[in-house]
Amino acid sequence: MAATDALRRRGSWRALLALLLAVVSWFAFAPVRFDDGGLPLDKARHLAAFGALAWVALQGFGRGAAWRVAAALLAYGVFIELVQSRIPGRAASGWDVLADAAGIALGLLAARAFSVAR
Repeated sequence: MAATDALRRRGSWRALLALLLAVVSWFAFAPVRFDDGGLPLDKARHLAAFGALAWVALQGFGRGAAWRVAAALLAYGVFIELVQSRIPGRAASGWDVLADAAGIALGLLAARAFSVAR
């Protein structure tokens, strides 16, 4: 029962959001290019990461914050690309921002359908 209560508290979701942002930032700002073995997995990673961020953010801030969450996460995606343009071995990509935006949209839709927090 205590675990269920924790899942319904917005503070728990906000803490998880902070952790996810730290993990995404680490991967985004690492001076290493990840080898996908020739597969186009980069866009799938962007889609999944930003979808998860959007879903968790809405659990922490509520459905009424959807536009603010979307705007903040999209700005974060653009920020990542700007920083990556300055990291040796990394490059900025508008396609990555589009994948981020698609992930945000899917995450917001999923949050509308599958909300856990009160």
